[in-house]
Amino acid sequence: MRRLIPLYALAALLVVGSTACTHAPRYDEPGAYRQDYYYYPHAGVYFHLHSGHYYYRDGPSWVRVRKLPQHIYLDHRVRRTLVIADAEPYRRYDVHRERYRRPQGLKYDRENDRAERDHNRRQYGEYHKRSERLKRQRY
Repeated sequence: MRRLIPLYALAALLVVGSTACTHAPRYDEPGAYRQDYYYYPHAGVYFHLHSGHYYYRDGPSWVRVRKLPQHIYLDHRVRRTLVIADAEPYRRYDVHRERYRRPQGLKYDRENDRAERDHNRRQYGEYHKRSERLKRQRY
């Protein structure tokens, strides 16, 4: 004779099983895990659009800052947009460096650099405005 599982035991299994599931955030949600970066191959710099942080190599280690040192030049002509599912974009730096080689013959000047840093500040600001609007719409 087959033994039947009591209904309350099935309900308990469903509750326990459903709590083990994780919520995968959509990319348009604030705080979603999608990481949009600008990568500048000529300078070896990443810019995180959502946090406004720059990542660059300072000697043997990577540094995260809001404002880059003046000796690093950014140029929009060589900027690449990357979507990386990691909070540390430099983990695959060797792959990025190989795939997006430094262009030869481009002159980097302070004027392009200033315009690019301003552009990055605006992008970060616009992301924050969109994010705040979405939060207000939900609540």
